[in-house]
Amino acid sequence: PRSIGIKTFQELLRNKGMVERGHGPLKAALVKLAGESGKNCRKFLPLVLFADRISTKRTTGYSPYELVFGQRAALPIDLDIESYLGVDWEEVRDTTDLLVARSKQLERSEDSRRLAYERMMNSREESVRYWQEKNFGKFRHPLQSGDLVLAYNRSLEVQWGQLFAHKWNGPYRIVKQVQGGSYVLAERSLMGRAQT
Repeated sequence: PRSIGIKTFQELLRNKGMVERGHGPLKAALVKLAGESGKNCRKFLPLVLFADRISTKRTTGYSPYELVFGQRAALPIDLDIESYLGVDWEEVRDTTDLLVARSKQLERSEDSRRLAYERMMNSREESVRYWQEKNFGKFRHPLQSGDLVLAYNRSLEVQWGQLFAHKWNGPYRIVKQVQGGSYVLAERSLMGRAQT
């Protein structure tokens, strides 16, 4: 028997946290733009990442771009309609006026970051309350010998040709848990014998 580290699907989802949870929409957008093979992924990745960074987030009410730079990203449409992001450029006549206008933008960015932080913390508290209410009285039983599980195939995470492939193998039966928390798994062969 060989020992491999596995996690249950529920644990995996719970442990992925905020960072990986945000990757789902990015991956879905790449699949729509580049196709399931991911062959044009490198072409579309910068566009998808930029689009994500200028999109308003539910938790903060601001885009990451806006929180860093203190203003919305200037898109071609903004330049065409001459809104130019809240600065009255007719009033900017010299360097002093320019510095005043930019300082006002930066001042607004501090307020935006403070407000975004407050919104994010409120959103996190709401998420904690939601999960506590949803899972009240539930708890995960430890895996036992004989349970059916899936094993995560990490090698597919970095292969371009398999970028969007299914990354789970199995099902396997748990033979036993070894020291350190890993499990010995058995795969049923076509003959009905356990293969490990």
